[in-house]
Amino acid sequence: MKAELVENLIVAHCSGNEQQFSEALNTLIKDEEKKGNMPTATRFRKAYEQKKKTEGPVSDHAVGSSAVFFSSASQTVAPRDKDSLLELYEIVYSETSLDEVVLPGNQKTIIQQFVDEQNNAANLKKHNIPVSNRLLLCGPPGCGKTMTAYAIGNALKLPIAYVRLDGLVSSYLGQTSTNLRKVFDSVKNQRIILFLDEFDAIAKKRDDTNELGELKRVVTTLLQNFDNLPSNVILIAATNHEHLLDPAIWRRFNFTITLDLPAVEQRKALIQNGLTKYGIKAKIDVSTIAKVTEGMSGALIEELMLAAAKKYLLDGSLKTADVTAILIQQKTKYSDNNDESMKVICDMLDRGVSLRAAASALGISHSTLEYQVKKFRGEV
Repeated sequence: MKAELVENLIVAHCSGNEQQFSEALNTLIKDEEKKGNMPTATRFRKAYEQKKKTEGPVSDHAVGSSAVFFSSASQTVAPRDKDSLLELYEIVYSETSLDEVVLPGNQKTIIQQFVDEQNNAANLKKHNIPVSNRLLLCGPPGCGKTMTAYAIGNALKLPIAYVRLDGLVSSYLGQTSTNLRKVFDSVKNQRIILFLDEFDAIAKKRDDTNELGELKRVVTTLLQNFDNLPSNVILIAATNHEHLLDPAIWRRFNFTITLDLPAVEQRKALIQNGLTKYGIKAKIDVSTIAKVTEGMSGALIEELMLAAAKKYLLDGSLKTADVTAILIQQKTKYSDNNDESMKVICDMLDRGVSLRAAASALGISHSTLEYQVKKFRGEV
């Protein structure tokens, strides 16, 4: 068995290209037959034929005027980086509901429209109306970009190919572009969501003087694959640094949504969700906690409510002041330094939290907190 033939077979397998794999296997079988190894050749052929019998189209979605059959994502082997052999994406099946995503009403409406278009693709196509299948999510860390992508996957009952940047981005010249092509080629015949997180890593402006020519090739490859993206593939990209994106990227998306830090109403919803999720029965002033969490991301509020739930379950009780104390501990990295705690409190006040609300959250009187703040600021 020639090493070169086995290598070709492995490469084809890792690329996820069924046609290439079939041709490489057929060449290997013929080589074994030439050597007189008929039993081995027969075993190889039967094994592959059995695979084709047991795997068939398992899902169908009407895209256009007729039903198109696509392969199952669970049966597709993710392509790998040539040198590191890391898989270029992993398949994720999300259980996150759209109801769990806390966003302003207009953003929830657009996301629901995106889902509805996909669910009614056949009807839209009959009227020559293109279906939106590309969504860009922007915003600071922890604001729900990944959660939103996962919720869309759950709403559409589709697997998500989560692209792994540690495998995709290569130090070898030209390999990143090759990996990108592998990813898009691997999913083009599937009904799937392709999720590109940290999108700016492969879509930076091509006029960046600090980058090498390799970046230009990567962005060009990305744009070409975007333009050739079939309608059965949904592409969702997420970035914390939208200002770094190449100008040509923007028009490739049907919708672009900026997820900002949650406003007070979203913070109330996140806090209430935490109370419900973790079964916290204690009476917590949600409005007060929402005020003192000004400037925090949804992910940080989730961490706060998780810590509050642990205290509630371990101690058997929980007060508004306890939640605020946990918040201050988290922001000061559990320091015992009183000055660090006062810095956090002053930051809350500077962000617009009223002195009365902060005092209520801390469980102390308005006058006491006012004196402590003035003393810390050197005003008394």
